[in-house]
Amino acid sequence: MAVDARIYSEYPVATPTHRIIAAVLDWAVVLAAYALFLIVARLIAGSFALHNPLNLAIFAGVLALIGIAYGLLWTVVARADSAGTRWAQLRVITFDGDPPEPAQRLCRLAGSCLSICTVVGLLWSLADEESLTWQDHMSGTFPTPLLPVRRG
Repeated sequence: MAVDARIYSEYPVATPTHRIIAAVLDWAVVLAAYALFLIVARLIAGSFALHNPLNLAIFAGVLALIGIAYGLLWTVVARADSAGTRWAQLRVITFDGDPPEPAQRLCRLAGSCLSICTVVGLLWSLADEESLTWQDHMSGTFPTPLLPVRRG
């Protein structure tokens, strides 16, 4: 039994490889900011007691906060695709082929956080007929190559 397509535009969905490249580039920025935080914290506080579970929880929470702040920077402040998305030569569009609305971008960010936390949302694209992730389905948007793909 065939499933009806949800995407009504002529734009192709980005390949998993392109998505991974964009994610790696975005996380490189987040991890660089986290490293800067750790350097500053070390200079201010001195040594860290990493055997203390509370300290580990704080450091994990700071990493999560930096990641969310990075996503909110692009979603709410810039209202644009993230640096990793741009560097990977992708853009995010709606299922109709239009630029996403701010609410769709925010929903996509929330879906991305859910997908990262559960991992299942990211793996979903491997089984989905149109290669869409949870954040794609939740927001009604998907990444597509910036340059048109030649067919035929």
